[in-house]
Amino acid sequence: MFGKFIKDPSDSFVCINLGNYYIKGLIVENGIITNYFIKENKDLSAVLKEIWQQKKIATNRVKLSVKNPSCLARYFPFPKMEKKKLKQALFYELNKYIPFSPQDVYFDFHVLTEINPKEIFLLLAVAKKDFIDKILSIFDKEKLDVHEISLDSICLANFVGAVCKESKDINSCVLDIGHSFSTLTILKKEVPFLTRDLEFKTKDVFDVVSRVKNLPLLDIDKWVSSSGGHSEFLEVIRGSLSGLCKEAKSSFDYFEVNKGERIEKMYIAGGLSSVAGVGDFLKENLEVEVSVLDNLNSFNVSFSDDNFNQFKNGFTAAFGLTI
Repeated sequence: MFGKFIKDPSDSFVCINLGNYYIKGLIVENGIITNYFIKENKDLSAVLKEIWQQKKIATNRVKLSVKNPSCLARYFPFPKMEKKKLKQALFYELNKYIPFSPQDVYFDFHVLTEINPKEIFLLLAVAKKDFIDKILSIFDKEKLDVHEISLDSICLANFVGAVCKESKDINSCVLDIGHSFSTLTILKKEVPFLTRDLEFKTKDVFDVVSRVKNLPLLDIDKWVSSSGGHSEFLEVIRGSLSGLCKEAKSSFDYFEVNKGERIEKMYIAGGLSSVAGVGDFLKENLEVEVSVLDNLNSFNVSFSDDNFNQFKNGFTAAFGLTI
């Protein structure tokens, strides 16, 4: 049952993955996912109003997931201390770990593991205040209560930990192929080790295909989500995928140098992950096993309409928000 993933099985809330191109969400009622939605991210206020009216959503509680250059995740060793003192100490040390001024960001942290009696391994999540405040003001205007904000990379790591049981015993990574940029997170036996933003973006790939095939962007989106013609599409974007592999390989090398171990498996998410041949291309060039993060059966959902199936690989971060 899906309830095994939700902290409070009687809880009701809406999970929203606030993407740069699409807004994707899941509606949770009494601990069960009952519906979903996907809308273009054009006018957030208007889209939220439309979603709540169309889906007749009763709750105003929202969990948000975001991916933006204004947000980042860092992982590093830190002296062990009380939680209250830890937050204070982190604030004074932020300059060592982030490219933003500490006064300009919101931050939170999580202890991933204890290295030794005096040292811990931390996850630090950071987001610029102006980016978050702008989003929160829109939700506040629509009288929606945002009680949790996470990063897509963290949601995907949570998804892998909850659903992909083999991740506990191997070194793996999650590649989130996004519209405006992609993100790679390396997991050392389920514990996040590194998250990096990559330059590869679906938008650029679609632009290349549009020029080569003389097709409008809307037709390319349909082409990608269809079940046929993928070999031709893959041939056009092969050069772009080679660039993605080079970016990923540099992170693999960094992990191998620092840990003396190899990455054994890659999980992929995002629209392009459903294109036949993309996983095989990554497997051949990176020499790792590759799987699409589409293990939605684990969540006991039964959305079978064409619209959901077309975009299901883009909902993984939203599912990760429920965990």
